[in-house]
Amino acid sequence: MKSLDCGTAFLCKGELDIADQPEFTLERNCFLQAAATDDTEQTLKENNWNYAKHGEDYFILGEDAIKLKNLLSVGSKDQSIVMTKVGELRRPMRHGVLNTNEEKLSVALIQKLISNLLGKPNHPGETLCFCVPADTVDKNITNVFHKTMLTNFIKSLGYTPESIPEALAIIFSQRPVADDPSEPNGQAAFSGIGISCGGGQLNCCLAFKQMPLLNMSVQNCGDWIDEQAAKVAGIEIPAMTRFKETKFDLNKVDYSDMRQAALDIFYQNMIENALTKFAAKFNQLDNPIEIPLEIVLAGGSASIPGFLDKFNAVLSTLTLPFKVKQVRLAENPLYAVAHGCLVKAMALEKKTKKSA
Repeated sequence: MKSLDCGTAFLCKGELDIADQPEFTLERNCFLQAAATDDTEQTLKENNWNYAKHGEDYFILGEDAIKLKNLLSVGSKDQSIVMTKVGELRRPMRHGVLNTNEEKLSVALIQKLISNLLGKPNHPGETLCFCVPADTVDKNITNVFHKTMLTNFIKSLGYTPESIPEALAIIFSQRPVADDPSEPNGQAAFSGIGISCGGGQLNCCLAFKQMPLLNMSVQNCGDWIDEQAAKVAGIEIPAMTRFKETKFDLNKVDYSDMRQAALDIFYQNMIENALTKFAAKFNQLDNPIEIPLEIVLAGGSASIPGFLDKFNAVLSTLTLPFKVKQVRLAENPLYAVAHGCLVKAMALEKKTKKSA
């Protein structure tokens, strides 16, 4: 069995190795259009770049695209000044779902990226569990098109697809526990709040004993932070993304550096916005949970050093309708969703074998 976290910024495959231990493979979910010349394809092949052809155009995919974008940018000693000589780095997904502004191109390129990442099934009909983002509460964006397209494509590769909510996968992976006097050991496993901070969306799921009670998402997350911070600092978005991922620490913000000051402000805004909207949805529950809940954070945007401390600092300033037992970061934030999907795939495969 395998799993797929189809995120806006990263694709992550999960599978079991020969020792039945989970292992994960990451790929950037982005592309860069190559100049169309007589020798374009030959050049791409000679450099062993991951690419796809759509119509008469060529597109460099994944990590190769972002490396080439940064390599061909022109900088100065003042790293806040960057000019670009190449086209825009683009994503086949936007706001957590397939980019319908470029529907045919987006579908073609993400299919190529996913096909390269997953490979062929180990056996016909192999179970593959993938995650689906929740519908957003701040904009009228549904996941129906996204979910259906992924389901059909994964099935065409020879897999048996199954989907689960993105933030619920964190619950399956990290197994938060809530106090429950009705249980023999006084604890309810797989009970808490999973928060997936991705590139396109921030997904939240409240679950009790594996059952999702509240599932929602907001849009202002990783890509939004990069875009807004880049505008403030006056630099290219890929340069801001690279800086955030390699040099930024929320515990050591230098406010004289416009990049760091902007990132800090927009991270705070993202956390405040998500918690406020989650609280509003929680208040709409018919039977709200009164026991203290554990919050588990995951996703690329949660991987930045100091994110947990920043989240706790913002949390302490808000009055929320639920009690928080503790907040912790997933063991590996980038792999947590793919791991949760793999846990689900293993359970489905086991169930299939039992019924056979």
